[in-house]
Amino acid sequence: MKRKVSILLATGALMLIPFMGAGILRANSNQRSPDSPVAEGNPSTLTLQSVHPDEPAEYTFDQRFALDNSLNNLKQVEGALSNFQSLTEKSKTALGEQAIASIENTDWESQNLGFPNWVGSVEGTLRKQDYQLKKLEWELAKKQFEDGEITQAVLDAKAANSQKAEQEFQAFWESFGVVD
Repeated sequence: MKRKVSILLATGALMLIPFMGAGILRANSNQRSPDSPVAEGNPSTLTLQSVHPDEPAEYTFDQRFALDNSLNNLKQVEGALSNFQSLTEKSKTALGEQAIASIENTDWESQNLGFPNWVGSVEGTLRKQDYQLKKLEWELAKKQFEDGEITQAVLDAKAANSQKAEQEFQAFWESFGVVD
């Protein structure tokens, strides 16, 4: 029985490898966003220290916490949850229903209702916030354009970003459904 539990734990640990691999990626320090509070010359009050010796703060802020990266990581989480669901089913015969039931999130409701709803809520939040931010950036750009602080090209780019984020959120909304 102990051997079966050890195998189960080892298999679970193997599912974490994609997440560890994502942490190894490094950014080119020349790829800084002008909106980054850690970019040179930015008057932000944030003081961000590196969270890992192999990862500059700029990378963490601009790349790791970027929408596209977060959505990709969310797909990895979704895959890990799917693998956990499969592992749970396969483990029932080896360990027995009672042993599996003693482990959190192995019940049918969590795995078939909770997992999809949790992932959908996080993706919806990311996409909603991206839409709201891009809309606000466009509103600010309109004011900046009126004041002669930015060019028409910058204003047009902000408008296009806002429209794209709106379309992406709308598409997500139309594909989303709460599982119950």
